[in-house]
Amino acid sequence: MNVKAVVKVMNFHALLRVDASRKRAEKLLDMEEELESMMRIVLGNRNLRLDKRIRLPDQSLPPLRIYLGSDFGFCGSVNATVSSVLRQDDGAEKVVVGKKLRRGAEASLFLTQEQFEQNFGEVRGYLERAVKERCWSGVDLIYNHYYNISSIKQIERRIYPMEPLPEEASEPGADFMIEGDAESMINDMTVSYLIYELKIAAASAYAAENVMRQNATSESLKKLDEIEEEETRQIRKEKNAASFQKTIDSYVKQKAIGGQ
Repeated sequence: MNVKAVVKVMNFHALLRVDASRKRAEKLLDMEEELESMMRIVLGNRNLRLDKRIRLPDQSLPPLRIYLGSDFGFCGSVNATVSSVLRQDDGAEKVVVGKKLRRGAEASLFLTQEQFEQNFGEVRGYLERAVKERCWSGVDLIYNHYYNISSIKQIERRIYPMEPLPEEASEPGADFMIEGDAESMINDMTVSYLIYELKIAAASAYAAENVMRQNATSESLKKLDEIEEEETRQIRKEKNAASFQKTIDSYVKQKAIGGQ
C-alpha cells in the first residue's frame, strides 16, 4: 500500500470538510449561548421553585455520560483523549458515538457517527428518560470542543441538571406565572434543550476532528516528503560513491598496467 497516497486522500477530504464544519460549529456556538440563557431564566423562576415544579434528579445515582468520537483515523489524539476518559469511568451509564472509540462491554449504546445522525431517536430516548424518569444524577458530554482553528480542547460538560442563576443575578420580571401543566412543559423544554446541546457538541466535535485531521495529515505529508528527500540524497550519495570507487579502481588498474 502506498502510504503517501492514502495520507493525501485523507488530507484532501479534511480540506473539503474543515471549512464547512468550522463555520457550522461557530454559528451553533453563538446559538448555544442564547439557548443556555433562555433555560437559565426558566429554571431561575422563583415561583416555579416554590411550587416544586422544577424537579431535579437524585445526586446519589450514577450519571449518564455521552462520549463523542470519530469514525475515521488520521485525526491525531481526537479519539485517544476521549477513549482515555471512557476507560477510566466506572459505574456510569455510557452512550458511545464514534467507530474509533473503544466500545467496551459496559457501554449501553454504541453508534457510529452515521448511525448517530440517522438513528438519533435512540439517543433521544436516553435524554427523555434522564429528564422525565430521572434515572441518572445528570447528563455529561465528553468530546473535543472546537474554539477556533488553533484551539481545540477535550472537555467534560454537565448539561443536565443546569444550575440556575444566583438570586442576585436573576433578571427583573423573570418570575412569571405559568398556567396549565408547568412541570410537563418544563420537562419538554429541558429535553429539547438537551437535544440541541448534544447536536451542538456533535458539530463542535466534528469540526475539531476535521481540523485535527487536516493538521495531522499535512504534518504527515511534510514528514513523508522529508523522508523521500533523505532517501533520494542517500541513493545519490551511494551512486556517487560507487562511481567514485569505479573511477579509482579504473585508475589503479591503468597504473598497474602502465607499471608493467
